[in-house]
Amino acid sequence: MAVLALAACSSGSDDKGKDTGSPAAKVTPAQRLAQSKQVMDKAASMHLTLSSQGVPSKANGVLGGEGVGTHAPAFKGNLKAQLAGIQADVPVVAANNKVWAKLPIWPNMRIIQPKDYGAPDPAILFSTDRGLSSLMVKTTNPAFGEEKRDGSDVVRLIKGKVAGQDVTAVLAIGDAAVQYDATYAVTAKNEMRTMTLTGKFYNDATSTYTLRLDKYGETVDIKPPA
Repeated sequence: MAVLALAACSSGSDDKGKDTGSPAAKVTPAQRLAQSKQVMDKAASMHLTLSSQGVPSKANGVLGGEGVGTHAPAFKGNLKAQLAGIQADVPVVAANNKVWAKLPIWPNMRIIQPKDYGAPDPAILFSTDRGLSSLMVKTTNPAFGEEKRDGSDVVRLIKGKVAGQDVTAVLAIGDAAVQYDATYAVTAKNEMRTMTLTGKFYNDATSTYTLRLDKYGETVDIKPPA
């Protein structure tokens, strides 16, 4: 099936207007993103891996991380933060509209305000109306890109633009006055596998954040720290 899908992608049909990767249905890029949002919003949980490129060495912000989230919304995992040029792995729990973190200088977890550290509330990333899935349907001029293999999946790329005000509302960093380049990789099951955002997150520097989503629907239990 993967070979047939890849052959269809290179058949010379109008990739930008229709999805040639699925012979059962011809959909537009915007429709494919909307379908993917529905799948994400219905999943009981997701596993998130965050990575970055081009973040200035003196910027305060999140460089990467890994964890699980639900639509409560809630999150539990570890974030790699950069503060005053120093990098640290920070355990984080976000639930009940509060965020707990354990910085290296602290003996235990404490409630923090993520914006003080150039970071978003990680639970909000999994909100159905304010999180990552909301960016997909706010993408302007989406167009199909190539198909490629991602592990055991064949994913279809969709590229477009996202307004800065929408990006900053979710990630709590960036410039609300500019646009960001967005690239999404969607599986045949309409699972959003990766979301990549590129633009001026820190002054004039061009940085890229890639959010990888997998393990849809696994049972997770996220509770505030005792």
